[in-house]
Amino acid sequence: MTISDYQISSVIKTYMKSMKARVGQMENNRDHFMREDEVNISREAMKKMMYDRIGEQMTEKLKKNDQE
Repeated sequence: MTISDYQISSVIKTYMKSMKARVGQMENNRDHFMREDEVNISREAMKKMMYDRIGEQMTEKLKKNDQE
């Protein structure tokens, strides 16, 4: 039995239509159930994070200079 190009393209088009419909339904359901997350970091916490990062970077540089 031979399958024509028309039959193959018809199956592909039908598959694509059904997948687009599924994606649309999933996005609508996701928006209904999902909420956007929000993160608030205090200024003190932000300063501590920055100081910690700077300290780590300085430690790495000092270790690198000691090895040379």
